Amino acid sequence: MAIIDDRGVALWAESTGSGPPVVLTGGFGLLHNQFDKVRPLLAPHVRVIDWNYRGCGQADRAWPGGYTLDTWVDDLAVILDALKVEQAAFWATSTGSRLAIRFAARHPGRVTRLMTYPTFRMARSGAGNRDVFADLGETYGYEALGRMFQWLGCGETNVWSAKGNEIAQYEAACFARNFTIAQMRDVLNIFSQSDLSADVARLKMPTAILIGASGRLGAEAPNNRESIAAFKRLCPQTEVITVPDAGGTYCMIEEPERTAALALPWLKGGE
Repeated sequence: MAIIDDRGVALWAESTGSGPPVVLTGGFGLLHNQFDKVRPLLAPHVRVIDWNYRGCGQADRAWPGGYTLDTWVDDLAVILDALKVEQAAFWATSTGSRLAIRFAARHPGRVTRLMTYPTFRMARSGAGNRDVFADLGETYGYEALGRMFQWLGCGETNVWSAKGNEIAQYEAACFARNFTIAQMRDVLNIFSQSDLSADVARLKMPTAILIGASGRLGAEAPNNRESIAAFKRLCPQTEVITVPDAGGTYCMIEEPERTAALALPWLKGGE
């Protein structure tokens, strides 16, 4: 574990495995825990770098003056400098994709390959969803949030299954460790306000969308079909890698072996 102090704010990062570096960025709430099941499958082949930005997870929770997406991108640059990682492949999902896309647009020389989820701008319903999630957490707590996000993230076969229930409980426990409900609305507000269309258009490195096929956030959902098409119009070199029978943002949780088998060769440059 590495604690990197940036002008009095402690940031968190952890490096496991060996080989070419791969930076993992999960969605808000799960953060690095989104890759817990797939990480052991990656570490024998690549150097896995997990991290938490300020305000969440194992980084300092101080919130003086508020944060921005660029503040968190700066946090990642500080972490990579401290770990002496000049260049890396990036794999991000859910809201973490916005951080990776913004980092890649600002620091193109540091990102060798970018694997992301197609969320780069918030739909009109985004602000309303933010308030729904925050109200749910404030009223009913982490377990209710875990079940809501599991319902959104899992594939259709797992939503109402014992496996889905297990994922919801795991997620609620991660939420309780990774953020305070009092700060939830502020954090989600940062993600919901960002439109990264211009950043996507500036991406020149090899780029892929990795997404589970199923569920409300899957590749087959109408909103994501539109998002994938828009992403490819802005970034024509984008490949689309779909994980069958898995949720859009939870494929690495539901189907870690299948997801790793698809992700690893691409992250290593087609080896």
